[in-house]
Amino acid sequence: MYRLLIVDDEPVIVNGLVQLFQDRVDVELDICKAYSASEAIDIAKRTKLDILVSDIRMPRKNGLQLVDDIVYYWPSCRIIFLTGYSEFNYVYEAIRKNVDNYILKTEGIEPIFEAVKGAIAKLEEENRIRIQQEKAQMHIQMAESLLKKELLERVLQGESLLSLLTHERYAEVDFRMDTNRPAYLLVGQVDLAEGPKLKLLESAARIVDRHLPTSLMREYVIQEGNLLVWLLQPDEQLTDHMKIRESDHSIQGNHIVAYIRGNLERVQNEYEQLFDLSISFGISGNLLERWDHLHSQVEEVSALIRRRIQLGQKMIIVDYEQSLALVHAYDKGTGMKQDEFKQLLIDQIHQYIHDYLHGDLSLTAIAEQVHLNPSYLSRYYKQLTGRNLLEYIQETKLAAAIRMMENPHMKLHEIAVKVGFDSQSYFTTFFRKMTGTSPQEYRKSL
Repeated sequence: MYRLLIVDDEPVIVNGLVQLFQDRVDVELDICKAYSASEAIDIAKRTKLDILVSDIRMPRKNGLQLVDDIVYYWPSCRIIFLTGYSEFNYVYEAIRKNVDNYILKTEGIEPIFEAVKGAIAKLEEENRIRIQQEKAQMHIQMAESLLKKELLERVLQGESLLSLLTHERYAEVDFRMDTNRPAYLLVGQVDLAEGPKLKLLESAARIVDRHLPTSLMREYVIQEGNLLVWLLQPDEQLTDHMKIRESDHSIQGNHIVAYIRGNLERVQNEYEQLFDLSISFGISGNLLERWDHLHSQVEEVSALIRRRIQLGQKMIIVDYEQSLALVHAYDKGTGMKQDEFKQLLIDQIHQYIHDYLHGDLSLTAIAEQVHLNPSYLSRYYKQLTGRNLLEYIQETKLAAAIRMMENPHMKLHEIAVKVGFDSQSYFTTFFRKMTGTSPQEYRKSL
């Protein structure tokens, strides 16, 4: 049902028109009436209007001025003017405002009724076209979405991406990756228990999309089972912010992968909080000039994630390019038991700490070496060893400092630097906290 507003400063005309439209059974209208422009505007502020029939000459604010207010609130409202005068300037202004009809009151009631019927016909046609366009757009988007999914699935089954992109079938697909620029493959595997699998996978995809920055263009597809695969491409601004020369692709890639890792840590933490489930990720190296090997890369990265999960780990973030040595050590090994793997992992963590006492021993830095989420690594280490990782780091620093203090030729500030303290005062505070005495006093007691 359409809503009609009739406006005239002569009540007899307004009420007569209301009666006319109420008596006609061939149109169904919700009719409102107003005796001034200001009253009409009050109605427009709170009520949707489809058709306006208004006197063009009214005191204080005329019909031409009223139209500007009405179409501000309801742009699609059809306008019909009534007037007792056939004056050219009114007609010209009405035409300029795209008014549907301009009727002289002397023409009688029937032309007004026919004008309203004409306005209804226009509204229905506009509505029909709008619905048709929306349906067409929905079909286009659905078809494009299905074609894009099909395209990515064919690529992940081993077909050449570059060849498929030239195929007529995918000519209209908005594939947002530029194959002439660096890009990265991200594989996600969800630890699915009982529950709506597809919904959990879709939730994981939404969380990733929410946490990845807009500077990373992305395309993704949900694979069979519990696997999600993304293509990620940093935009030029992100590349510039990395402050690496365009030619240094490997160094630049390391920076971008590290940036992706930082975002994935938040994804894993949120997914665990929401569903009490874990999600693991693997990141490939730069896909530039390797677009036709996506299938094998997905297989290798997902196999690496699965192997780590089989060996008892969760919330993995594997940087595939940086984990090749680890792959040869245990990830592709056969017959390794979980206990053996856990010990190997602890040994790797401890070795890294011993080798980098002077460097960055943050949870994030260590987690990156063993390809785990930092929060999970902290819990996992305590679960395996019964102690906090920070405690082990502090005890290792203390033991190394004491060994070096046995050498009388080493100055305390040199020892402080070698065990990772920027200043001797900070080292002194640490040493006193751990031993109850200062480095100077301890050395004198040797």
